[in-house]
Order: sequence, then structure tokens, then C-alpha cells
Amino acid sequence: MPKQTKQEDIPAPEIEDVQVAGNVEYKLISLDLIDDPEQPIRTDLTPASVEDLVMSIKQVGLIEPIVVKATKNRYEVIAGHRRTFAARLAKLVEVPCHVHKANSEQTEMMKIHENLYRAEVRPSDEAKHFSYLIEKHKMTPVKIAQLITKSLSYVHDRLDILNYPDFLLDAMNRGKISFSVAREFARFDDLKQMQSAVYYALRSGMTQEMAKKWVGDYKRSKEQPVITEQTIINADNNQQEIIHTANCVYCNQGVSLMEAEVVYMHNHCLKTAQATVVEPNNPLAE
Repeated sequence: MPKQTKQEDIPAPEIEDVQVAGNVEYKLISLDLIDDPEQPIRTDLTPASVEDLVMSIKQVGLIEPIVVKATKNRYEVIAGHRRTFAARLAKLVEVPCHVHKANSEQTEMMKIHENLYRAEVRPSDEAKHFSYLIEKHKMTPVKIAQLITKSLSYVHDRLDILNYPDFLLDAMNRGKISFSVAREFARFDDLKQMQSAVYYALRSGMTQEMAKKWVGDYKRSKEQPVITEQTIINADNNQQEIIHTANCVYCNQGVSLMEAEVVYMHNHCLKTAQATVVEPNNPLAE
């Protein structure tokens, strides 16, 4: 069996600086001269999360160059933060880079496209970065949406994450519930109700459809019944009277509040009752 060549035994290729485009230069740069992004999008990088990439780099080297920009006598990563992190763990001395001459907006555009379209980024990290663009670069949500070629609602949905309570954010970041479920739960206007929903979701799992139904049922349970006012003629004394009616939850027909009964029901029992309403023309109802 042939002896496996170690990474440190492979001589670094002698590559001269090559001008590949008007504002882009290809060169090998020492990792000691490369700084992480001023505002990285990904905040969940750990040695375990890049273990496979580190192994690949040790075996075949860093195949895809890192995109950087010059900052005085050093360089800052624009795209390839994850690869840079893994290259350091792999003990590389220098890495291939594309050096761009980019302004702030171009830098952010490349950074966002690198992360959003090529790697799975947590929605909470997107939220933080969008907030950074708004505060640091004075971008509007509309501008950000144009920059990343996403809808405006996509940007607003992520910015809303900044207002999530800690327990909801933690469950989402740990992958216990999806972003779509967390977005539905965020519609609860009662924290205790939200905590209860998250608790059951962690125990039994939850889909977006289920979460949407839970929130909808909760909101409907808080709604007051629609009361209708009606003027009638009392047959006994021929006097006008005003009666108030509401719809019966079982047959959905009007019922006078004077004749109505107070009934306590589970939401699912109410749904069952409403689903079995007797239709007037249904022959099976006889």
C-alpha cells in the first residue's frame, strides 16, 4: 500500500501574483496577515462544524481561494470566513486569495452572496447582519432586499427575530424548532402561551402548519362572539322589543342571548362540533 503523503511534505506551489481582472488580483498570502471580517455573518463556527473541511484541506489543500481586500498592510476576509477558519485549524501557513478592490457596499454584497447562497446560515445571524447594515452602512430594508435579491418580507422576517424572546430564539438556534415554526409562535401576544407552545414543540415536534393552527386557535379563542341587535314585535303586547342574538357554535344558527347557555369546551371539541353541523337538506340528518 503506497505511503500517504503528509500535508507538510507537499511543497507550496510557486505562484507569482497574477492580475486576473481590473479590480482583482490572485496571490498567495500568509494567514498571519489575514484578519476575519469586521462583521462576520456566521457566528456559529466551531472546530466541530468544519471538521470535514479541515480534513479535506489537510489532504488536498485549499482548492478554492479566499476573497479578501487590502487594509493598510494587512488583508480582511470578504468571502471565505469558514475556509479561513478551517485553514488555520489545518495549520496552513499561506492560502490562495483573490484580492479585490471593493468599497463598503461591494464588500457587503460579496459577503452576503457568499454566505446566503453557498452555505446554510442561521436566520438569527442574517438578522444581526441586516441590522449591522442598517446601523453601520445606513441601508434600508428595501436596499438590503435588492442587494441579496430577496423579497422585502424576507428581510423584515429576519429583522423581526431581533425581538424574539430568549427562549424562542434559543430553541430556534439549537435547531429544536425551525425558523418557520418560530415565526408562527412569535405571533402569540402572550409570553406564557408562547412558552407553553415551545415546550410542547420541544417534546413532540412541530410543523409550520401545526404552529399556524395553534396560534390561529388561540387568537380565535380570545375573540368575543359577534352580537347582533334585532327589533321585533312582541305578539303578546304588540310592543317593539330589541333582542340580541349570536350564532350557536354547534348549528351556526342565530340564538337569542336570553336562551343561550354558557358552555366550556376545548378548542378541539369546538372544532369537532362545528365540523358536524347538521345541514338542513342532508337526508342523513333525519
